[in-house]
Amino acid sequence: MKLIKIDPAAQTIEVIDTAATLHDFYQIIGCRCIDVCARQGDGDALTVDDEALFQRPQPLAFSFGGYGPIHGIAVLSGSDEEGETTEPKMGIEAAKRMVSWLEAAYTAPYFRVTSF
Repeated sequence: MKLIKIDPAAQTIEVIDTAATLHDFYQIIGCRCIDVCARQGDGDALTVDDEALFQRPQPLAFSFGGYGPIHGIAVLSGSDEEGETTEPKMGIEAAKRMVSWLEAAYTAPYFRVTSF
C-alpha cells in the first residue's frame, strides 16, 4: 500500500510502500504508541507519535492544512467505511501544498483522564 510520509526533521514528503500494519506504523514513525489527527472529510488522516509532546526536546513540527503543530514524523493514509487503512485519496502534490514547516515549536502536552 502506498502512503505518504511527512518528516519535519528532514523536511521531506514522500510516498512509501508499506503493508500498513500497526507494527509498520511504529517502525516508520519511530514510536511505541500512535494517535490519529488532522482528519479530513474524505477519510484521510495523519498517524502520529502519541507521546511526541512528552519528549524533551519535542520533535520538530509542521502544520497540515492549518492543523497543528504536529510534532515528529507523520503518515498520511486513508480509511474505508469499516475503518480499515487504505491509500490516501489525497495525492502527494496536494499533501505538499497542505504542509508548512514550523521547525522548533513547543506544544504543551494535554491529556484528560476520565473515569466510568
